[in-house]
Amino acid sequence: MAGAADAGVCGVCFNHCKYESKGSGFSMVAWEEFKNAGVVPCNERAHFNNVTGEKVTFVSNQRAYTVKCYKGRIKSTMYGRGWRKFYEDNNLGKGQMVVFHLDEPSPTASILWFQVGNGSEDEQPMEEGDPIEDSDSGNEDGEASSDDGEGIVRTRGLLLNETEDAQLQGLLPLSDGFIGFAFVHRLTRTDIRLGMMKIPKKVAAAMPFEEQGVVGISVDGRRFKKISYKTTDDGRIVFDSKKWKNFAASRGLKVNTAVLIGFKSSERDDVHVLVILKKLV
Repeated sequence: MAGAADAGVCGVCFNHCKYESKGSGFSMVAWEEFKNAGVVPCNERAHFNNVTGEKVTFVSNQRAYTVKCYKGRIKSTMYGRGWRKFYEDNNLGKGQMVVFHLDEPSPTASILWFQVGNGSEDEQPMEEGDPIEDSDSGNEDGEASSDDGEGIVRTRGLLLNETEDAQLQGLLPLSDGFIGFAFVHRLTRTDIRLGMMKIPKKVAAAMPFEEQGVVGISVDGRRFKKISYKTTDDGRIVFDSKKWKNFAASRGLKVNTAVLIGFKSSERDDVHVLVILKKLV
């Protein structure tokens, strides 16, 4: 399956955005990373933010879809149940071009059936720099190439024991309050002892993360702590090392603990995203 990582596109919007906005409609290349949220091209973000509200309804192939709108300074997205339905109904994720006209009296979305490659799994190579997971390795921030239909991303090479897998299945599917992909990960020495906790690019792309900002993070949705983050050149989200280490120590997070990490939108101006960890023990 075609992925944005192989297409030489912008690292923020996963699209080609180096052209002048015409202000009437915009095109989006629908990658597999957009299953849970479609990212508006950077050059069209200001127009999108102006013409949409908290939600927008558009018609595509004689069906109406109501999607939620996140409007940020660095990234804007369409997400929610309506977006996922639009993505699934039209079999998106193979590099098709979708043209949106959202500022018209009757907003529309048209799909051009262009795709990169032939859509086969064999054409989706592992990204350079995405290593095999090893709890003793310093390079453990790789990500899965697909979500296996579960709506989650697993650290590449992750293996769960019987108890952990039973815990995970008991938590899925996550409620509608969660957005984007959930992330299943086994905490490593690098995460806990060095404080280098990263969120994979595939997960970050489906979230309303800015280039840098603040998340509210908790275990099981209790006692949220604010932690600053930044986006690396390769699109991953990295938490502030000192604050993450303090958080992990105070919540009893240890090396080799398997966790399910989910994300929710924040209603606070000083917090971009809520991050909720659930231990698989």
